[in-house]
Amino acid sequence: MNILITGGRDCVGRVWDVRTKQQIDNLEGHNGTLCSIVAQEFDPQVITGSHDSTIRLWDLRNTKTPVILTHHKKSVRSLAIHHEEYTFISGNK
Repeated sequence: MNILITGGRDCVGRVWDVRTKQQIDNLEGHNGTLCSIVAQEFDPQVITGSHDSTIRLWDLRNTKTPVILTHHKKSVRSLAIHHEEYTFISGNK
């Protein structure tokens, strides 16, 4: 896939096709600034962390969030993904 995902203060993750330079989808659902976005290279899954203290796992095939993690008490500021074990860690302020 040749995509780029951006996020910011508007609480929306935007999915872009880098070949055509066109926006192809929105990842809507957060209620705060998107602070961190990670993706697996070969799986159409994206993980976003937000100031709303949640982490969302997105399935890009249908832009749905089958999993929403609400264990943080403060903004989720960072995410890191392990590329071999399908796991990730998160950090907050």
